[in-house]
Amino acid sequence: MEFQLAPYLAQSLLGVGVLGCIIGGAAAAAKNIRLVELGSISIEKATTDAGYETGGAGIATLAGAFAAGLVGGGLIPSIIIALSVGIATKYSWDRLVEFYSRKPSKRRVIDDDEFDF
Repeated sequence: MEFQLAPYLAQSLLGVGVLGCIIGGAAAAAKNIRLVELGSISIEKATTDAGYETGGAGIATLAGAFAAGLVGGGLIPSIIIALSVGIATKYSWDRLVEFYSRKPSKRRVIDDDEFDF
């Protein structure tokens, strides 16, 4: 019998995250190939972006699958939970990457004095 990647990866939470990396990385690469062809971004920028998107997609997929499995509750609630957690995780990942991609002098760290409790 031939080896089948998707059913093999779907057997574990980590495998689901790896599958998310593969699919998210493919989507990012497809988007960036076109942008490089149009001259909108450099190959280096495309490669870096695809790497960040690959990691973010994998982490978001893993988190969404974990939350859906943890809560359960049927098909529709599981889809809603997986989407909500996946979106929140990917949003957080993107903001984290955005923050650490800036030059240290451009980073803005919130001081405790800015909050009035």
